[in-house]
Amino acid sequence: MPASEPKGRGAADVSTIAVFQDEWNTYRKMVENNFLFHREAYARLRDVVVQDFTRQFHFLDIACGDASASAQALTGTAVAAYTGIDFSALALELAATNLAALRCPVSLVQRDFLEAIDDVREPVDIVWIGLSLHHLRGPEKLEFLRKVRRILAPGGRLLIFENTSPDGEDRPAWLERWDLQRPHWHAYREEEWLRMTKHVHAADFPETVSTWRAFGRDAGFRSTKDLYTTPTNLFRLWSFAT
Repeated sequence: MPASEPKGRGAADVSTIAVFQDEWNTYRKMVENNFLFHREAYARLRDVVVQDFTRQFHFLDIACGDASASAQALTGTAVAAYTGIDFSALALELAATNLAALRCPVSLVQRDFLEAIDDVREPVDIVWIGLSLHHLRGPEKLEFLRKVRRILAPGGRLLIFENTSPDGEDRPAWLERWDLQRPHWHAYREEEWLRMTKHVHAADFPETVSTWRAFGRDAGFRSTKDLYTTPTNLFRLWSFAT
């Protein structure tokens, strides 16, 4: 990806950058304060990579954003190739810088991942996606898992960090528990919290533990494991093995 924006950027592009930076600052505040337990999730990702992939592997990072956490998780591992997919050109520019330390070829694709996954031809060993499937409904999540299963090499792994409800909990109850997190998001101004919560109520559709396990089975994975549950019990890290 280019290191800087093309010359001659129009007013619309400048506006887009302003919106991106505003939303990105809100997102980075969430990550830096570890409100969604990104650190623990990426630590588990690194554990899997280091323990189970001593051979060289191709890593596919779906909805990679700026890839800063992925770059840290992969540093010093046997990664032989990295591919990142994200719809944001500006995020991918940041990713190019963050991934420069990896000693492997890096490919960054600006595209909607639901479309891009259909065009992956070469087998990959590890697919990672974090907090980017919750806007899909159940059948769409299952179809995504099936598509990933088709591109994974033997012995490959799909790792998903996603909204998860305990068995027996419905979406309104999950959202109610989300709303109770407000006191812990101390670094957020009220308008930032309200904007985030409005998005969650409109677009987040958690699945239960049993449903995620059923998705793994129905998509053709050999095993499905729960590797990490956040202290809030709102999110879990799932491992689907071929």
